[in-house]
Amino acid sequence: MKRMYSFWNTVLFAEQYHQGNPFSKHADLPLEDRDFSKWIELFKATIDELFQGDKAEEAKERADKMGVMFLSKIKYLRDNPNVKPLV
Repeated sequence: MKRMYSFWNTVLFAEQYHQGNPFSKHADLPLEDRDFSKWIELFKATIDELFQGDKAEEAKERADKMGVMFLSKIKYLRDNPNVKPLV
């Protein structure tokens, strides 16, 4: 949880707490569309339950974009096993 808090503080508030490559933690996971859809659903529900305002909306928008990007990269790497992810 600490790593996720650090990541989202960096994303939303430009506070440079997080270091590292978040994609590298997900690159080898057997994730599919339904997994990302569920993650987005839970993430947005949690944001709506706990927060409101511009930053809450930004967090949901960024999560949508991040989910699409991560899934796209995961599928690409899965379909191209000779390509090594840049991490």
